[in-house]
Amino acid sequence: MRAKFESTTPFLLQLCFVLMVWIMLGSVFLLDEAGRQEKERQEWEAYRADSLVTLLFAGDVMGHTPQYETAFNRETGEYDYSDCFQFVEPYIQEVDFACANLEVTLGGPPYAGYPCFSSPDALMLEVQKIGFDFLFTANNHVLDRGKYGVERTIMMLDSVGMPHAGSYVDSLSCDTTYPVIMDVRGLKVGFINATYGTNGLKEKAPNVVNRLDTVQMARDLQRLEEMGADLKVAVLHWGNEYELKGNKRQLQCAQSLVNHGADLIIGGHPHVVQNADTVFNASEEPVVLYYSMGNFISNQQRLETRGGIMVRVTANRFTGHVVATEYIPYYVFIGSIHGKFQYYVIPSVPYLRGDYDFRLPKSDSLMLLNVYNSISGRLSNFEQSQE
Repeated sequence: MRAKFESTTPFLLQLCFVLMVWIMLGSVFLLDEAGRQEKERQEWEAYRADSLVTLLFAGDVMGHTPQYETAFNRETGEYDYSDCFQFVEPYIQEVDFACANLEVTLGGPPYAGYPCFSSPDALMLEVQKIGFDFLFTANNHVLDRGKYGVERTIMMLDSVGMPHAGSYVDSLSCDTTYPVIMDVRGLKVGFINATYGTNGLKEKAPNVVNRLDTVQMARDLQRLEEMGADLKVAVLHWGNEYELKGNKRQLQCAQSLVNHGADLIIGGHPHVVQNADTVFNASEEPVVLYYSMGNFISNQQRLETRGGIMVRVTANRFTGHVVATEYIPYYVFIGSIHGKFQYYVIPSVPYLRGDYDFRLPKSDSLMLLNVYNSISGRLSNFEQSQE
């Protein structure tokens, strides 16, 4: 047995040596691979910081009666919406430019919810505070407080330096400020904004509300081109409420706008998340079309109205081309978190992943999951953010 042991010893030593070499080589390879990946990450971040611009679009900012009643602080006598958006604020803060649809008037007291909205100024101020840079006002509730509501809303937006588009005091202000171009880190982003209607109300002279008129919108897109816009975005208030899919008329309208130069189309009004499409322009280049992002915040109770998405768009600031889009799903929870009852906009993915230090009631967790799955199914052909 001793002789046999001695005869196998060199072989075992050789085997150990080979294994040690393989381990060393593997370690070197792994280190090199980690270094390569880190270098690629740094190069991507440098490229992104220098060449790419991020935009974020959010849906309908609504103000039903229970919302402003909940926001009212009896001790201070003021309205406080600061808790509502705390979980989505990081997404808004991290982009270069964020915008949303203001689907209320700032018509002053007495405040009112549906059917004729007038919300406290604090709602708009909180939207601005969390990082929104631009608000759209062409929607079916823009005339809810008549001429005074239109003009006071514009006055309040202007008073705090919040750029906006969609409704105007008169044709002169419309002609001189619309369509609008915003400079986003050197990228000239042009916006047009229009609504299908105003709930049967007619604006009083000299007020102006942009309407869905494909001929006029084609002119507006042409004007943006002449003004030097690098990226032309159409933000439209359209479609049928609560339907989960865009319709043929919307697609025809979108195709017309794309034919006249629109580079991106973002929609709202149905209060639910609808599907999304890719429309091709005359050069056979794809243009992303999101029919409806749903509510950003509201008191609507139907399951699908409790969910919504934000759309994050990445564009090359030198060419104006959209290089990526992704959607961020969320759920509007009406209840208490850490003992505070409020309306909370909660991103779905991190909640389902267990990132937060709270859990919703079982019924709401189930609704969040159900509406998340429903949205994911409708948008399965588009990228979803995992942040």
